[in-house]
Amino acid sequence: MKTIPKILFVDDEPDLELMIRQKFRKQIRDNEMHLEFASNGSEAIDKLLKDPDIDVVFTDINMPVMDGLTFLSKLKEHNIPTTKAVIVSAYGDIDKIRHAMNAGAFDFITKPIDFDDLEVTLKKAVAEVSILREAYSVKGQLVTAEVEKDKAIQSEKFKQQFLANMSHEIRTPMNAIIGMARLALNTTLSETQQKYLDGIRKSGENLLVIINDILDFSKIEAGKLEFEEINFSPSHVLQTVHDTLRFKAEEKNLLLITETTEEVPSYIVGDPVRLNQVILNLAGNAVKFTTSGSVTIKLSVTESNNNIANIRAEITDTGIGIAEEKIGSVFESFSQASSDTTRKFGGTGLGLTISKELVEMQGGKIGLTSKLGQGTTFWFEIPYAIGEKIIETKQQKNESVNLTHLRILLVEDNAFNQMVATDTLQEMIPGVFIDVAENGKEALDKVSQTPIVNNMKFPYHIVLMDVQMPIMDGYEATRKIRQLEGTLSQIPIMALTANAIKEEIEKCKEAGMDDFVTKPFDPAVLLEKIAMLVN
Repeated sequence: MKTIPKILFVDDEPDLELMIRQKFRKQIRDNEMHLEFASNGSEAIDKLLKDPDIDVVFTDINMPVMDGLTFLSKLKEHNIPTTKAVIVSAYGDIDKIRHAMNAGAFDFITKPIDFDDLEVTLKKAVAEVSILREAYSVKGQLVTAEVEKDKAIQSEKFKQQFLANMSHEIRTPMNAIIGMARLALNTTLSETQQKYLDGIRKSGENLLVIINDILDFSKIEAGKLEFEEINFSPSHVLQTVHDTLRFKAEEKNLLLITETTEEVPSYIVGDPVRLNQVILNLAGNAVKFTTSGSVTIKLSVTESNNNIANIRAEITDTGIGIAEEKIGSVFESFSQASSDTTRKFGGTGLGLTISKELVEMQGGKIGLTSKLGQGTTFWFEIPYAIGEKIIETKQQKNESVNLTHLRILLVEDNAFNQMVATDTLQEMIPGVFIDVAENGKEALDKVSQTPIVNNMKFPYHIVLMDVQMPIMDGYEATRKIRQLEGTLSQIPIMALTANAIKEEIEKCKEAGMDDFVTKPFDPAVLLEKIAMLVN
């Protein structure tokens, strides 16, 4: 950073340099000022081009080779905006002085030079340049900051697109692997075949958990994770976790116990999916790391006032436990208690980190107690507003919904996923008719050209629309269907998509889709959502 003012004097008088140096000898000696001299405008331009940090130029008007007015115009041409020019000329050259001021000179002094006037003008010019340079520096910093901000935004867009692409590319084959394994397990098999296929299904589901962990971790890092604020039942969330883990616990001969104390409100306001995720993560770990005994999940209330209930969840197991010196690091990213644990039980080491972030982002806290070889209790507390009783719908009351003989248009370009969806729907819905389109263009043609039968409102009861397809993707196909004339524009469309991140789901809704199911899909969820759209 330059602190010593640099002054250039441009004059053809041979004695001027000596007089100037004599006047400012103390400042020169104390390194408070640096002086340069040139005998004409051309020489001055050369010096400025070599050293654009010169602060102030004092220039005569009448000089050989290049006069002062020409020099000023050249100075402007070379665009050295922070250098200030002061004109030095006889008072009789007032017209030339006026011309110079109009050409951009900062100030002027007259000959013969009054050195006190020279010093005052010099100090004024240096102060002006200092302010100007600081302004240019701040402007440069702002420009740099803006550029860095743009780069960060672009980088975030690339990252989100990468996550969307990876989600799609991994989930698409996973849908086929898990779906076909599930379908095959429902056929007549030998004991060995049953064992192998069950291994394929479980491995696929484990891989899906890892994929979800990585996507969630990326969203948390990017600050993209959002929480719902809806009315829900905590006991229903606990029952869902129990149903999910029951079979894994039974396979290991573990007792899976769930308990909700009387103080827990029937309904609370928050994000049921994220509550489910944290409990399932902690309880899933408990089942994984427990070889005998039990896993207990308990919901209670530690404090309740002003319509806010502090919900506490405790997950207690009789598993391997955690060494005391390792307890402080279990919530760190990519961390597990030991390398032996990783080799034996697998996992990314992200589950506890994600759980901690989810709890704390909702204003809660999380911790654990453990003894090596005796078991572990993980606990967390989250404050929730107490909710109101939900009036159940027909579907929520599990009343029968007639889904027989549905006509479904399946829009899917992947042959294996066509097979999984078709066979799953045929297995679940008696008399179902499934028409297949391999891209959005073909789907649009089928919706607009297929005759309507059996007094139906549409040619199909519902369209199950993949998103990423050749020729025409699912977004564009949906938008074009919504532009069709008459009732055709209102046909129910549900995304059946491997794009699981929130931004992609929002794009489905913006395109006009009514709902979505992510791949690999849960048959029960798919059936429930179809029922809600066709009835």
